[in-house]
Amino acid sequence: MSRFSHRLSDTSFDLAVIGGGVHGLFAALEAATHGASVVLVERDDYGAGLSSNHQRTVHGGLRALQSGQIGKTRAQIAERRDWALMAPHLLRPLPFLFPTHRALTRSRLAVGTALRLYDRLGRHRNDDVPPALHLPASRLYSVAETAARFPGLVPEGVTGGAVWYDYQVRHPDRLNWLIALAAQRAGALLCNHADAVDLLRDGRRVTGVRVADRLSSTIVDVAAHRVLLCAGGALPALHARFGLGASPRLVRASGLLVDRPAIDMALAARGSSGRMLTATPWNGYWLIGTFQTNVPVESGSNPRPSRAEIDAMLDDTNAAFPTLRLRRQDVRLVHSGLTPAVVLRRRAELMPDSRVIAHGADGTAGVFSIVGVKFTTARSTALRALRQMGLAPAQTSSTPPRLPHGHTDDADARLRAACLAAGVALDDDVFTHLVDWYATEAVDVLELSAAVGGLQRLASGTPVLDGEVTYAVERSHAASLADVVLRRTRLGTTGHPGGAALDRAAELLTTALSWSPETRQAQLAEVEARFA
Repeated sequence: MSRFSHRLSDTSFDLAVIGGGVHGLFAALEAATHGASVVLVERDDYGAGLSSNHQRTVHGGLRALQSGQIGKTRAQIAERRDWALMAPHLLRPLPFLFPTHRALTRSRLAVGTALRLYDRLGRHRNDDVPPALHLPASRLYSVAETAARFPGLVPEGVTGGAVWYDYQVRHPDRLNWLIALAAQRAGALLCNHADAVDLLRDGRRVTGVRVADRLSSTIVDVAAHRVLLCAGGALPALHARFGLGASPRLVRASGLLVDRPAIDMALAARGSSGRMLTATPWNGYWLIGTFQTNVPVESGSNPRPSRAEIDAMLDDTNAAFPTLRLRRQDVRLVHSGLTPAVVLRRRAELMPDSRVIAHGADGTAGVFSIVGVKFTTARSTALRALRQMGLAPAQTSSTPPRLPHGHTDDADARLRAACLAAGVALDDDVFTHLVDWYATEAVDVLELSAAVGGLQRLASGTPVLDGEVTYAVERSHAASLADVVLRRTRLGTTGHPGGAALDRAAELLTTALSWSPETRQAQLAEVEARFA
């Protein structure tokens, strides 16, 4: 934060956003776009919580339709389309298959009727969307078609299958950063690894935020007319710290990336817990979820599940998808975090809808909170909060913002031209990786990598270049090994990238950030623990 301390202390902002997950990032982007001066502070890194640890899908609200919420379904279909317009390079259509049964509510008749209504509500889902992202109509499969696509399906009571389409986010951590970059380009000042330690008040009115830089221990008082808390699972802790009420209850939500080859179709089935699980293909493996605790947890709880909880998730998965036959050693990566919940009939369930809380009744006017629960609806929730705060018009453009580098725009041709101009010959897998991850930013990455002598692979077996680590620090706010491995590059997206890659990345960061040997070892230990 020392890079920004002068601007923080010398500027009075219209809005201070606390929390750099997807809701906070969209709040910063939309407020800045509509003319407000904005600062955002994030205790860890942008998108380090549940904004990266989700099922990698953008949903169209089919579950809401099951409970008769037609308006909510229509809104989520529109928001799903908005994602396809904002960052088409980072999305892809994905079919979902759910077996139908003899029970009335899960019968072919009932499910088929619901899907026809769903398609009718979504008849404009492909308007202005690139053809590669057009979502086909839903359809019903026969028993034979369903069995052929659903490994290990227990045929008893199965009458066929239902298929619908949503979007999969191909690189969610990259997408989170592009929202941050868009907010920065719109004029917002973003500070990661900076903790909001207190609110500044003048009587019953907020006047700003006291911010502590976690990297340098610098403390700065930031003047702001309004404060928006978007801290995800840390929201109750912030409410307690600031003396605010209306805190949500939390559950631990988790997903398992497992070492089993996946087909290119998501499968939905009920586990032994009674909850519906989804097996989603992710870079060739299955991502299973969402699991959650049955009782609320405290805000300060470890977001990572215990070994016993992971064992229970594996049992649940094996009941839903018996051919996987998963064991502990088959788990490549655990995605987890704390998320808002409600308690129904003494059992905790995920909160169904996001909320916006005005804290004037708590004695602190000008402070609001977003209790965000859905990645798909993050932008609309942020706009709702900004409207309540007087920072966004009642009606906004129907065209969502185009995120930087979220479109291909002939990225491969541009990179080939840049390679030719620089006299650089990239291996095919490196070239494909750069276009796939960075799109139109690949040329900038190549040029900086060449300038710093970083065109060699970080380690054998990975297409990631040394220069990408340097680029992450100099151009993308990376300040830790976890920032680079888990969010700015693809190194850790499917599990441990290997000791050689981690050591080399740590070596480059030690030079770039002037780390001591002790800091380097602590950084390595932190990342190793993430994959344990």
